[in-house]
Amino acid sequence: MEYNEEYIQGLLFEKIAGTISEQDNLVAEHAIASHAEVRKFWEVLKAKMGSPKAAAFLSGLNPDQAWEKTSESLHQQPGSFFSRNRWALSGIAAMLAIALPLAWYFNSTNQTQTSLQNQAFKEVYLKTDQGKAVDLSNNKQIKLGQTQINTKQKELSYNAGNADSQEWATLFVPVTKDYKIKLSDGTTVWMNAASSLRFPFQFGKQTREVYLTGEAYFEVAKNPQQEFIVHTSYADVHVHGTSFNVNAYTAQNFTAALVEGSVSAKKDNQVIKLKPGEEAVIGKENLEIKTFDAQEVLSWRNGTYSFHNQPLSQIAQVLNRWFDVKIAWQTPAVSQQTFTGEIDKNLPLDVVISNLKLTSGMQAELKNGILTFR
Repeated sequence: MEYNEEYIQGLLFEKIAGTISEQDNLVAEHAIASHAEVRKFWEVLKAKMGSPKAAAFLSGLNPDQAWEKTSESLHQQPGSFFSRNRWALSGIAAMLAIALPLAWYFNSTNQTQTSLQNQAFKEVYLKTDQGKAVDLSNNKQIKLGQTQINTKQKELSYNAGNADSQEWATLFVPVTKDYKIKLSDGTTVWMNAASSLRFPFQFGKQTREVYLTGEAYFEVAKNPQQEFIVHTSYADVHVHGTSFNVNAYTAQNFTAALVEGSVSAKKDNQVIKLKPGEEAVIGKENLEIKTFDAQEVLSWRNGTYSFHNQPLSQIAQVLNRWFDVKIAWQTPAVSQQTFTGEIDKNLPLDVVISNLKLTSGMQAELKNGILTFR
């Protein structure tokens, strides 16, 4: 199956609105990493939506009026990807009302039809910025230019060889999987399902910078002369050497939780410094500091997800990326009900669902790969 530009545009609109699914986000990240025209569109879209004019427009927008106005233009385009069902959330309709001209920009700057392949994303793989892709599902040794890639038991390490190498790569971890990577400076990163990490094979002399989507736990090699920065779509984390967890699946659930050492979280012009046991979260306007339960935040590294008074919508996201199951709501209000318990990734999904029913009282039915909550 091939993805056309219109499909990718739709995913990028969802991504910037914060409503994209983890699996679709991996597809979007793959497109951004692999295609210069998609990267250009993404940068323009972020700049457009981050402008004061866009923010002011959104603050006084009537969502229903915005959709009606937007849909008139969309329905004039044959085979349009956008529809009322697809963009039911008013926030996305509002985004489109502003961002729609960018779709025309995208089409006008890309006269040559470039097909984007729909990869299965069933196995962990590595893709360089030069387009070389490596399947990491089996233990192997691979040579990429001067870089020696080694994979063993869900772990990647490498030797860049050439100290001046400027090549970057992106590690993609699909739903149901988790993976570990050791970077060139000795930093170790544990990655959760439906996540990606873009990194250089060899860090520069000034800073050590990586780009994360999804969730990962970092143990950063100490180097006071070279700051380590984790970039996400929602905020950045700055550190010299420490252990911390970053959850960047969505803006609503973004957290940077400090286990040991000292880090700073930065969003726009705001910078907050964390102490061990504290996490940065995105509030209504700015970053906020809260305390966290390490058992809950870090349990995913041991193949379990512990939750306390969590809304079902958040628990369902974990089921989606750990068991590759689609989520449906018979009654939307059910998604806001809160529960306490634990999910074991190593158990069959039907057993997990049965346990949740017994311990929480929630009602759910699995049929044809769709988990419906009632």
